[in-house]
Amino acid sequence: MSGAMRRRLQTWAVPILLAVSWELLTRAGVLDTRFFIPLTEVAASIVTLFTDGRLSSDLLATIRRLLAAFGIAAVAGTAIGIASALWRGVALLVRPIADTIYPTPKIALLPLLIIIVGLGETAWIITAFATAFFQIIISTSASVKDIDPQLIEAGRNFGATGLRFFRRLLLPAMAPGLLNGLRLGMATCLITLVVVEFVSAESGLGSIIYRAGQQFAVDEIYAGIVLTGLLGHGINLAFRGLERVLLPWQTHQSTSTVATGG
Repeated sequence: MSGAMRRRLQTWAVPILLAVSWELLTRAGVLDTRFFIPLTEVAASIVTLFTDGRLSSDLLATIRRLLAAFGIAAVAGTAIGIASALWRGVALLVRPIADTIYPTPKIALLPLLIIIVGLGETAWIITAFATAFFQIIISTSASVKDIDPQLIEAGRNFGATGLRFFRRLLLPAMAPGLLNGLRLGMATCLITLVVVEFVSAESGLGSIIYRAGQQFAVDEIYAGIVLTGLLGHGINLAFRGLERVLLPWQTHQSTSTVATGG
């Protein structure tokens, strides 16, 4: 068996074991099926929701809001994070705000945003944006500060200034930390967005879970939870693929470490 196949089996062994155990325990009556639905029935519920057309529109609504909120947060957060790491004056302005707002649950901003901009897409997107925005600022700033100062000094000595400094030295050196920060930012953005949809929206994955709970449709509750998890897993896979394309040396290094047991 090849090393790649062995790693795939190790990765999926526990999830598959849990899924099979869940199915067998519910079918055997060990788990109360009023609360624990067999996964095959959850899958059937997902298919039914897609067939009815309800799920596709809700899923697309969540994805559309997620891309809008994260896209703005990624651009603005990365720029401010780099600036705050390179220039002390920017850091003095940004850090107190970021350190104060970052740990605050962004869902607390929703009532105020609804008063200011009204109940609708703008309030939901801004709330999700705020979650990713401060996460990305902090992680981007940290990734710049983690760069070896000697590397920066050597680059400057060889004429890396202005745009060349950013393009040839800074961005490649900070790229691993930046991509990881963006991945975490998008994941937390999704979490906040689903919560926002749960409490105030009439569409989206969060609203599916809320409506199902109101109707005691446990299979649809699990369907919404599973789809949210799959969307989050898709985000991780997308960033891993992006890392393999943009940072092939990083992927090769990680693979070599695993293969040698280091």
